[in-house]
Amino acid sequence: MLRYWWIRGIIFLSVIGPGIITGTADNDAGGVATYSIVGAHFGYRMLWILILITIMLYVTQEMGMRLGVVTGKGLADLIREKLGLKSALILISLVFLANFSNVLADVAGIASVADIYGLPRYIFVPIFSVLIYYIIVKGSFNLVQNIFLTSCILFFGYIINGFLARPDIPAMVRGSFVPYLPLNREYIFTATALIGTTLTVWGQFFVQSYFVDKGVTKKHLKNARLDVIFGAIWTDLVAYFIIISCAATLYVKGVRIESAIDAARALGPLLGDFAKHLFAWGLLNASILGVCVISMGTAYAITEVLGTERKVNSSYRDAPLFYLIIGFCIFVCTFLVLLPQLPIMFILVASQALNTIILPIIFVVILRLINDKKMMGNHVNSSLFNAIAWLTIVCFTVISLIMLYLTFF
Repeated sequence: MLRYWWIRGIIFLSVIGPGIITGTADNDAGGVATYSIVGAHFGYRMLWILILITIMLYVTQEMGMRLGVVTGKGLADLIREKLGLKSALILISLVFLANFSNVLADVAGIASVADIYGLPRYIFVPIFSVLIYYIIVKGSFNLVQNIFLTSCILFFGYIINGFLARPDIPAMVRGSFVPYLPLNREYIFTATALIGTTLTVWGQFFVQSYFVDKGVTKKHLKNARLDVIFGAIWTDLVAYFIIISCAATLYVKGVRIESAIDAARALGPLLGDFAKHLFAWGLLNASILGVCVISMGTAYAITEVLGTERKVNSSYRDAPLFYLIIGFCIFVCTFLVLLPQLPIMFILVASQALNTIILPIIFVVILRLINDKKMMGNHVNSSLFNAIAWLTIVCFTVISLIMLYLTFF
């Protein structure tokens, strides 16, 4: 029996990665900023939404994983096959715009860390950009994945911060399990951002392509599903502790913030420099992971539609377009972030709006693909899974439309 579990453990370790990495990368610079604002402005009262988000994240990512493992193809590849090249190109062009703005936000997150420590961003940001690109181009699949997984572990810093903050346990438990939904503009807007920062267009493309790139097959489906479950839980556990850190410190003091950098600066006087550094370095880690994963997700999507080589293990010579797209995303965003008058906030709002419009379409396409009996065989969705998936789509669409209305009217 002991030997059996050892074998199961080794098999699981060989499969883990894509689900955990994709989920954790949802907690990028934009995610950290959103969670900080949720905790600072609303205390513990939005924690219950994280439980719903965890379920929604698992359902959508599991479908992406299953499509990739069963068909051996990425999402963009399947969209081209089922909808035709023209429709696929239009959809991927929109996906590119949404993803590019997310990379921009994460590069801006790296610049924010330079600002926290008073370092020159014109040196700090390019150094990290070159380092990120060098590792992706020169590193093997295993090296890149190990760096990603190490980055995921570094998110423990936010959990330590949660304990340092000494949260109000009764209020925390109440906020986690008792729904609170006032119909005011700020609460609805922030709650929508909380959902929108976790359910992303790039995440759906990346998780499927990464499982394919990793070579996970149908015989590992159960372990791959466990990887996605752990990823969804870990993602929102980190979000949970960022929220309670800010709720226990900034909310009780009535401190208002606009970004993650404000949160890091505010935590210093309240919890000491150790907490400030944990938060700042957590933001740097989240931003770097976001830049890597979203750039790669964009490259996967475009090269799949065009039918070219797209493996991380491939050399630059074998997959030039794959690496050129990654380089374009990283270095153009670096250039833009260093421009003094770039309207970052407008770009972030516009990207959120674009993500809001595209994501329900992507979800509907995924549902159509995963219920294709000819393609998926016995791995089509169950009735229960379809019901949860449609409920997720409807809820996401309704709340996104509300957010768009509140944003522009």
